[in-house]
Formats: sequence, structure tokens, C-alpha cells
Amino acid sequence: MTLTDFYKTYSSDCTAGSANQVLTRDAQAVTRCGRIYYRLSHGGEHYALLFSNQIDSTFSDGSISVANDIGGDWDILSLRVGLTQTHGAEPKVWHTVTFGGCEKKHVSAGDTAPFFCDPIPLSAVGGEYLCYEITVFGACYPYHEEMTLNVVIRDGDHWIPSKKIPAPLMIGSDRCVTRRIGFLGDSITQGCGTGYDSYTHWAAKIAEGLPADDSVWNLGIGYARAYDAATDRGWLTRVKQCDIVNVCMGVNDLLRGRTGEEVVSDLTTIVRALKSAGCRVILFTVPPFDMQGNAKDYWYFVNDKIRLTISNEADAVFDFAAVLGQNAPNAHMSVYGGHPNAEGCAVAAKAYLAAKLI
Repeated sequence: MTLTDFYKTYSSDCTAGSANQVLTRDAQAVTRCGRIYYRLSHGGEHYALLFSNQIDSTFSDGSISVANDIGGDWDILSLRVGLTQTHGAEPKVWHTVTFGGCEKKHVSAGDTAPFFCDPIPLSAVGGEYLCYEITVFGACYPYHEEMTLNVVIRDGDHWIPSKKIPAPLMIGSDRCVTRRIGFLGDSITQGCGTGYDSYTHWAAKIAEGLPADDSVWNLGIGYARAYDAATDRGWLTRVKQCDIVNVCMGVNDLLRGRTGEEVVSDLTTIVRALKSAGCRVILFTVPPFDMQGNAKDYWYFVNDKIRLTISNEADAVFDFAAVLGQNAPNAHMSVYGGHPNAEGCAVAAKAYLAAKLI
């Protein structure tokens, strides 16, 4: 199966944020065994997991990892999954995951091509949890430091909190879908303002209100910048596999000193790249993040441009800022927190679904 075949066969069946955020920087290769529980949205007969050795967007100030960094040599020593009815339970049946028929997988330094496992027969239903357990050996590989799911690694006879294991970029199900809907954004899209494992972020709440034959892929990642997505590399390439893409970006660009014109240019580049790939694009105004100084001024500038100019490039605009911000003259100030809490996410999802943009 080629990567093209993978995307034709599988679509996302979990609304948790998925991304490669940072690289481990161990002095020498170490072995780690870790677990993550993913709540499945709809189910399917067969599943497959997608991975990559490439970082999606710059983390924090860029001193650790930047967009498009590539990991080193590392190995998947074992990978297995199982279904449970409740989060944290031990699966009654484990399924060994293979890659090209092999239980181990070597990932080469400098390899930018995404890779995926062989089909896994699971016969899952929506609401079940997929327990993902991986044992990896390496010194430099991608992981998701700000994942909003609880991640644990084995320490002797115990499991302890740690994010330092590679996480799938898609929990892919082979069920038939009519529309593949993607959410491209930063920690606000990922759901960092909501509780761990709660699935109360706004992308998840929107998914609950969509037809059952839609799939939702949350490609939000903490600290994400529009100018990283605009490089049109691995991250945006994945987004292009969706039929409909919701773009909610700009906060981190402004907080990191980008000008209004620069952010407008990057957003325009993203929209055009997605449109050229055949995607329907819904562009969000930049949500409020209690900005001050130049960042606040640029926030108003960018949102005016989205409403009046870039809207002509996109298929639709969702005024996220108006839903989550305070009344004028403090529209840049958040009502539900810069990372909207569960209440704010529910309000945003309700407004989005009522707008009937998709």
C-alpha cells in the first residue's frame, strides 16, 4: 500500500490533537515503553496508524525544535493495541502491530516520508478506547510534549507520566466516510484549555454535531505558527488530504513578533495552497488572547483583513474572535480564557454549527 492508498482507505477516528511537536535530545539512545488511550469517534473494522520523523511546527522559542526538523535513527521495538470500554483499563485482547509484516520498524535519520503500519483488525465501535502501547529505542525522535491526553511510560513495575514516546499522527479507520474534515491550528485548536482526556475542546464538540459519515482530523499543535504551515512541508501536506479544512492560526505569530502584514501574507499562502490541492477552506478570525502593545494592534489589523480581504480567497469565514472575545472596545480580550475552557469551546462549537459553513 502506498501513502496515497493509505489516505484513500483510512480517515481519522479520534478528535484528539495529533502532531509531532518536539524531538527528544537524549545524550544516548534509550529504551522507553509508553501508553496512550485514544477515544474512538465512530469505529471501524480495520485500523492503521500514521507516523512521521519530521517536526510540524516550532516549539516555544525554537531553542529545542523548529518546524521541519528531522529526527535521528530510532527503532520501534514493539507496538500493540487493544480495545477497552473505559479509559485506563487493561485490554482483554492485544493486537500486535506490524510494519510490512515485521514486528519491528527502523526509522532512518533524515527520513521525511510518513510511514504507516499494516492493517489492524479491531472491529471497534464509537466511544471505545484504543490502548496504544509502544516500545521505542533511540536518542532523537518526535513526540508531543503538550498532548492533551495522559501519556505514561513504564518505570520498573509502575507507569509514570511522561510524553516522551512517538504518538500516531492519525488513528485511521477504514470506515466509509463522505467528508474528511480537518482542523489546522495551534494549542487553541488542539484543546489546551480543556481537561486532559476530556474531549471537550471545540473541534471535538463540533465533531459531535456533524453527520456520522463525516470524519474529523485535529491537526492542532501547541505553539504553532502560520509561517511554519506556509512552508508547505509535511504538516500542510497531511492537511491537504482533507476535503474541508478549518484554518485557525495567528496567535503565536503575533506573540512572537510577526507584523500584521506578515501574518496576512502567511494566511493567504496557506489558503491558496489548500485551495490548489482541492480543499474547501474555512478561515477563522484570530481568537482573542489578551494581547497588548503591537501584538494587539496587529490582531485587529489581521482580523479586519480576514473579514474584508482574505475572505475572498477562502470559501467561508468563521468569526471566532467575535464569538470568544469581549465587547468593543475590548474585543481582543477573551471571555473564556486565551485557551478557551470547556464552556467557551461549547459556545464556539454551537456558533460554528449554527453558521452552517459545511
